Amino acid sequence: MMELLSPAGSRESLAAAVQNGADAVYFGGSILNARRFADNFSGDALVSALDYCHERGVKAYITLNTLVFDRELRAALDFAAELYRYGADAVLVQDLGLAALIRHELPDLTLHASTQMGIHDEGGLTYCEKAGIKRAVLAREVSLDEIRLLSVSSSIELEAFAHGALCMSFSGSCLYSSMAGERSGNRGTCAQPCRKAASVFGAPKQNELCLSPNDICMIEHLDELKSAGICCVKLEGRMKKPEYVAAVTRCYRAALDGASKDELSRMKLELFRFFNRGEFSTVHFFGDSVRTGGIGSSKPDPKSVTDAKNSFLGENRKRDIRMKLSLALGEPALLSASADGACIEVAGEIVQSAIKPQNAGSYAARLGKLGDTPFALSNESCAVEMSENCYISAAALNALRREAAERLLACFHIRNELPRNEREFIKHAAGSKDLDKQIVYCAARNASEAKKLFEAGADLVSLEPQSFTNEELRELAFQKPEGKKLVLLLPNVLITSAQRELISHLVSSGAFDGAEANNVGQLELISALPLKIAGIGLNALNSFTVSELIRLGCDLIVPSVELSAAQLRDICAEFGSRLLLWTHGRVPVMQLLHCPVKEYRRCQSCSGTAGAVTDEAGRVFPLANIRFADKCLVRMLNSNTSDLIDLFDKLPPVRGFRMSFFGEDEAVSLERLRALLAAIRGEKQAQYPSSTRGHWNRKVD
Repeated sequence: MMELLSPAGSRESLAAAVQNGADAVYFGGSILNARRFADNFSGDALVSALDYCHERGVKAYITLNTLVFDRELRAALDFAAELYRYGADAVLVQDLGLAALIRHELPDLTLHASTQMGIHDEGGLTYCEKAGIKRAVLAREVSLDEIRLLSVSSSIELEAFAHGALCMSFSGSCLYSSMAGERSGNRGTCAQPCRKAASVFGAPKQNELCLSPNDICMIEHLDELKSAGICCVKLEGRMKKPEYVAAVTRCYRAALDGASKDELSRMKLELFRFFNRGEFSTVHFFGDSVRTGGIGSSKPDPKSVTDAKNSFLGENRKRDIRMKLSLALGEPALLSASADGACIEVAGEIVQSAIKPQNAGSYAARLGKLGDTPFALSNESCAVEMSENCYISAAALNALRREAAERLLACFHIRNELPRNEREFIKHAAGSKDLDKQIVYCAARNASEAKKLFEAGADLVSLEPQSFTNEELRELAFQKPEGKKLVLLLPNVLITSAQRELISHLVSSGAFDGAEANNVGQLELISALPLKIAGIGLNALNSFTVSELIRLGCDLIVPSVELSAAQLRDICAEFGSRLLLWTHGRVPVMQLLHCPVKEYRRCQSCSGTAGAVTDEAGRVFPLANIRFADKCLVRMLNSNTSDLIDLFDKLPPVRGFRMSFFGEDEAVSLERLRALLAAIRGEKQAQYPSSTRGHWNRKVD
């Protein structure tokens, strides 16, 4: 049976999901979840929400699915301990360091990999297995064909989004809101700049929304998801109204329970009226069906809204309960009750002598009046043992029934003892403290530029797959200067088996001395290479994530570009000899498998430069693509180049520096490399024109 997982951004939405048939719900606490502007749960409200779900046989998954700063780790662990104590069925995580800490401190707390972790390949599932993660919420970009392959290659449960809003960028790899302001999608405060006017034709008109995709609707394809290996379908909507949650949950419940084709068509239309952004989409499940430009619209008919509201005002989730009432003259009335394996017995008032004969059936009928409790009692499941001369008042019987229901409900409340973990969590060694010879690592756009960067003094130079010919690679690999290293730069997303096979071939070719991974699933793919670099796509935002990446085999790590100067200094004080600081380059702010240029201007068969997106403020974001044989990955680069070279004397001590030249001329790349080398020698440099400091001076929220 495929699980139906519904969103709960408030207590009303929680009731809406549960009362309309959700098997499980997901919601956040007051900290560290990807919807921090929802009406999240904390304190007694959180415990009450967990109990409410468990009383009705519904699982509760709690979101801890954001990146965490070092100063927040203790609070995050304390919150995870609270969730374990009060019976959360699972916790969703994104941060690799936090996941490792929870697994160490709370080994029995079930972990799910949030879609923010970007799990989309066999390597990602291998990581989950080794990290003790039970389920992965797959990236929305994974096709049904790829899901079928993943489901037979791993024991990890696979969950997929089936309805609701779609992010244009690969989840966990979007820095658009962060770089456009201080509100980070990785921190749960996304300002959704992608929903604003933007165009691939220059300055956008009012309704040009080339980065705002339509919504997912898979209500007609649930059998295909199930046959592919999906164990749970997830509905988006923690920021939506309770009536929306009620309607979507009810429709998908009916679909999973076998609704007819005509009923599915009717429900799809109903859902479209509740909320849409233009036509619905099947996303990438059957190939790219994404379309952009739809304006959000919610126009349900009044009756549908009223019906949705009424659906969660009462109690629709009922457990079958069995009762037995025993009345013996002069003894306390005894009522035993059981439901789903839980059994209780309560004693009431002393049984009196009846003035007139009593009817056992009338007592059974009164016990069956369970009202708005989540229990249902049929006449056949209530036994009454009494003689005709026994009597108990209606008030006493009602009190007995209420106490029995309350005691039975309490049996479903989960309370766990916190483990006494006396082992100290040991961070992994940072390596040599010798920073006398700092290295410069440059990402080149093609083999010709790579050769010139080596000649100009770069120690490491990376190339992306498809940015060179086999002949160029052979020449570069075997004629590079002595002591220099050639690195294979992997994109954040390798979505198809063919792409991963290409990378495997390149890794084993002998041409590369190392590789830079930008997704946790790629670490397995590059494990045989002598030099393994964790790129910014691995989101090293705290020292425990750096430590975990070292444990996973990374030699060098590029810390997150969402760190401020002060935060970087703290991490560098401990792990500086392992870190490569992003010093120059346009930060990739979005990773797109749906190409806006192709949608609006047809495929340009471009390689390297795919045009640009202009937003409503007039900022121009270059598009840089990797053109694989089966499909492209398009990266939207920041409108301004991040550059810290003129601040070199203020940079914390690190192993080296990461430079990227995508979206810039070759002459600029060589000039900035020379400027950095001069800064290393102690020569003061001027600020690069029109550059940004990124988050050096401004913290993200």
